[in-house]
Amino acid sequence: MQAGIAGRAYNRSDIVPRIADLLEAYRTRRLPIVYSQHTTPPEGWENPAMARGMARRGVPPGSFRLSPGRPEWEILPELAPRSGELVLPKTTPSFFVGTPLEAMLRARRIETLVLTGVSTEAGIAGTARHAANLGFHAIVVEDACGSMSPEAHAGALAQLRPVADVETTAEILARLPSPP
Repeated sequence: MQAGIAGRAYNRSDIVPRIADLLEAYRTRRLPIVYSQHTTPPEGWENPAMARGMARRGVPPGSFRLSPGRPEWEILPELAPRSGELVLPKTTPSFFVGTPLEAMLRARRIETLVLTGVSTEAGIAGTARHAANLGFHAIVVEDACGSMSPEAHAGALAQLRPVADVETTAEILARLPSPP
């Protein structure tokens, strides 16, 4: 939920409170919370496939940069990580590529991932598919994920249903254990 990505979501105002509710529920129960923070490589080091994908979505090469210190790179203040919550930089839609996420999850014996954020058609889809390929149980929270358009959101969810569970915020909250 970085400013530069979340700000482009058609449903930003709907998903922010739902993600906040999930964060509060997880924090109250002392469940692990992990943030990805997309970081654009320095100019000239971008992934060519990602650059082509951005161009297909109408984003001119080099015009979209998420770099430390830039306001667009920051996580929205209302969803900001707290002490003890893990924040890992990533450079591709999949949170697993080029990060220690898999090893860290396995070390803690975490098998299920509850995915929220923006965008359903990019980072959420890439991470959910990769998680399934690695043997993790991915749950995509459909009303806590943002997209660039309603059509992109619906299309991504339809493609994810065969590889991940797709649930609502209420369904996730209803089955969390009681707080300690």
